[in-house]
Amino acid sequence: MQRKTGRFLATFLPSVLLIVAALVFSAGINLGTFRRDCGDALFSTFGVAGRKVVTSIEYAVKYGKTIENFFGMERALSQLKTYLPQADGVAVALPDGQVAYAIGTYGFKDRIGDRLTGYEQRRTAGEFQRATSFNYHDTDSRSHKLFLPIRDPADGRWIGTLVIAAGDSVIDDYVRAFERHTLILVGALGGVAILLLGGLALLPERRRGGLGRPRSGRAALAVAALVQIAVGVTGYGAFSDAYLRTVENTTGIVENIVATDIGSVIGRGATYRSFSGIDDYFREIIGIVPHFKGMSLAVPEGADLSGSLGSGQPAAKGDLVTGRALATDADFVTPTLRIVIDSDFIQRNMLEVVANNVTILIISLMFIYELHAFVSRRMRPTVETVAETEAVVAGADAAAATGQSLAGLRFLTFMLYFGMFLSASFVPVIMQTFDRGLFGLAPPQAAAIPVSVEMLCGALAILLAGRISARLPWRTMTAAGLAVAVLGALVSGMTGDPVLFIVARGLVGAGTMTALMGLYRLIDRIRRIDPATGAYSDLFSGMYVGVNCGAVVGSLLADAIGPHAVFLIAAVVLTLGIGQLLLLTPEPAGAAAIAALAPAAAKPDGDTAPTRRVWSDGSFLAFLLLVSVPTSACSMFLIYYFPLFASGLGQPASTVGQAFLLYGLCIVYLGPLLSRLMRSSDLAPGLPVLASGLIMAAGLTTFALTGSLVGAFLAILLLGLSDSFGLTAQQRYLERLPVVGTHGLAVPQSYHLNARKIGQVIGPMLFSAAAVAGGVGATLIGLGLAAALLLHLGLSVLALRRRPFMAKTA
Repeated sequence: MQRKTGRFLATFLPSVLLIVAALVFSAGINLGTFRRDCGDALFSTFGVAGRKVVTSIEYAVKYGKTIENFFGMERALSQLKTYLPQADGVAVALPDGQVAYAIGTYGFKDRIGDRLTGYEQRRTAGEFQRATSFNYHDTDSRSHKLFLPIRDPADGRWIGTLVIAAGDSVIDDYVRAFERHTLILVGALGGVAILLLGGLALLPERRRGGLGRPRSGRAALAVAALVQIAVGVTGYGAFSDAYLRTVENTTGIVENIVATDIGSVIGRGATYRSFSGIDDYFREIIGIVPHFKGMSLAVPEGADLSGSLGSGQPAAKGDLVTGRALATDADFVTPTLRIVIDSDFIQRNMLEVVANNVTILIISLMFIYELHAFVSRRMRPTVETVAETEAVVAGADAAAATGQSLAGLRFLTFMLYFGMFLSASFVPVIMQTFDRGLFGLAPPQAAAIPVSVEMLCGALAILLAGRISARLPWRTMTAAGLAVAVLGALVSGMTGDPVLFIVARGLVGAGTMTALMGLYRLIDRIRRIDPATGAYSDLFSGMYVGVNCGAVVGSLLADAIGPHAVFLIAAVVLTLGIGQLLLLTPEPAGAAAIAALAPAAAKPDGDTAPTRRVWSDGSFLAFLLLVSVPTSACSMFLIYYFPLFASGLGQPASTVGQAFLLYGLCIVYLGPLLSRLMRSSDLAPGLPVLASGLIMAAGLTTFALTGSLVGAFLAILLLGLSDSFGLTAQQRYLERLPVVGTHGLAVPQSYHLNARKIGQVIGPMLFSAAAVAGGVGATLIGLGLAAALLLHLGLSVLALRRRPFMAKTA
C-alpha cells in the first residue's frame, strides 16, 4: 500500500505541478503578447503627434535653422508633451547619438542621459534606412521608446532623431482588466486539472481486460492537452475583445490630435469649404498607424460641400468605424471625423496568439512526457518476494539500477540541451544590443562570433575530453562540464561587454560538450553490461526534445522578460541538472558490477593499434571535407542566420522559437520513419547522403530566391527534412567506409563529430558574409554544398571501382 501511494505521489504530483506551470507560462506569454501589441498600438498613435513636431522642425531647417542651435525647440517639445500626457519625456538627438534637447520627468532625463546607448545608435542608423519610425521595449529601464527620423528637406539627409519615452505603467493601464480576467481563467482551469487528476487517482487500478485507472503518464498528457486547449480557446476570445478595446482607446488619442488641429484652423476663421491638403494629412496618419484603414470628414446632408473629404479605403464587412464631431465653422457646418479600423490587421495579430498557444501546448506535452518517462522508469518495482533465489534478486536489482541509469541519462540530456538552447533564438541578435561594437566589425559579422566561438570551444572540449576520459569518472566529467556551462550562462546574463560575452559563450560551449562526453562514457558503461541497450536512443530523444523545448521556451520568455533574464534561467536549469546528476542518476548495475567492469575497461580493444593514421585514408578524408563539414555549416542557417533575419523584419523572438519547433518536429517524427525506410531499402549508402544534402541546398536556394519570412520557414522545413534522415545516413555511410575496418568505429566517429563541429564554426562566418552580400550569398552557399556533394559522389564511385569493400558491406 505504501509503495502504491508513493508511486502515485511520484507520478501525479509532478503532473499537477507541470500542468499548473504550463498554465501559468501560457498565461504569462499571452499577457506578454498583449502588452507588446498594446505598446505597438499606443506608440503608433504617439507617432502621429511626433510627426507633427518633426514636420515643424524640418520646415524650420528648410529656412536656415540647424538642429544644434534651434531656438524654440523646447517650446515645440513642450507642445508635444501636452499632446501626450502619458509620455515621460521627449528628446531630440543628433545622428552621432548626442542628446541635444530633452524635457520630461527627472527619471526620463536621468535614463536618457547625454547620449543614446550604442544599441540605440546602431539601430536607428539601420532602421531609418527602411522605415519611417520604430519603437522597442527597453526591459532594463522598464520603458518603451519611439524613434522618428528628422531629415533635411533639401536632400533627405538624416539630421536628427525625435525620441518619445513612456514607462511600463502606461501599458499597465491598458492590460489591467485583461490580466485580471486571464488570472481568474488560469486559476479556474488549474483547479479543474487538479480535480481531474485527483479523480483519476481515486479510481481502482485497472485489471486486465477491465475498467479502472488509466496509466498516469497518459492521463496527465490527456488532462494537460484538454486544459491547454481550453486556455487557448477562451484566451483567444478574451484577447480579441481586450485588444479591440485597446485599439479603440488609442484611436481616441489620434481623434484628439486631429480635432485640436482642425479646431485651431477653424478658430482662426477658416471654413471647411476652404480646406486644402486634408487628404494628404489623413494619408500621412494612415501610414503611421498600421491598424487605420481609412480616415475621412463626413459632412451633414444639405451642406454645400462634397459628401466626404478623406483618404484610404472604405469600411468593409467586419471593420470598426469610429466617429467624432469636430468644431463648427462660420458656415455652421459640423463634420464628423470617421476612422476605419482594419479588422484584417487585428485578425493577423490574433493569429500570433493562436500560434503561441499551439506552441505552448506541444512543448508542455513534450515536457510532461519526459518527466513521466523519468519518474516511471525510476519507480519500476524490483523483485520483492523472498522465494526468489539470491542470484535472481541480484540480477533484478542490477537491471533496476541500469534502468534507473538510463532514465537519468535521458532526463539529464534533456536538461542539458534545454538549458543550452534557452538562448539559441537570440544569441546572434544580442550582440547588437551592447553599447560598443566589436573591433569595428559589421553587425552580421559581429553576431557570428559568439556562435562560432561557442561551437569552436565545444569542438576543443570534445578533443580534450577524449584525452582525459580514461583518467576521470564519467560523473566527475559531466558535473564539471555542467558547472562550467552554469558559469558561462551567468556571465552571459550579467555582462555588458561584448568581448566578455563571447568568452562566456565559449564557456557554455566547452561546458555542455564536456558534459555530453561524460554522458557518452556512461553509455559505454551501460553497453558493456547490456550490449543490446537502447541508451543511444534515450540520449538522442532527450537531446532533440530538449532542443525543441529550450529554443521555444527561451524565445517566448525573451519577448516577455528580456534575454538577460533568460540566460540566468538557463543557469538555474543547468544547476538543477547537476543536482539530478548527483542525486538521481545511479551507476549502472550497482556497485558490484562496477568493480567487475574495471578489468574489462582497462583491457585494450584489439591486439595492436594500427600503424596507419586514420586521416591518410582518402575516402574518409573526402567524406569529412565534402560531407560532414559542408552539411553542418549549412545547418547553421537556423541557429545563426534566421534569428538575425527575423529580427531585421521586426519579428518577435517567439517567431524564431516556432522555427526551431518546426525543425525539431521534423527530426523527432519524420526521422524514425525515414530512417526505417532507408534501412529497409536496397539503396547504396551514398545515395541518402546525397539526397539529404541536395534537399538542404534546395532549401537555401529557395530562401535566396524569395527573401521572405515564408521562404525562410520553407527553407527550415527542408533543412529539417534533410537532417531527419541525413544524420543517420551519414552514420551508416561512415560505418561502411574502409577506414572502419582498419581502425574500428570509435576513432573515425570522433573525427566525424569534430568535423561537424568545425562546420558549425565555419557556418556563421559563411552566413555573415551571405548577409552582407544579400540573396546571392545564400544561393552561392547552396550551390557550393551541392557541388561538394556531387564531387564526393564522383570520388566515391572511383573509390568503389578500386576497392569494393563498401559494395560488399552494403
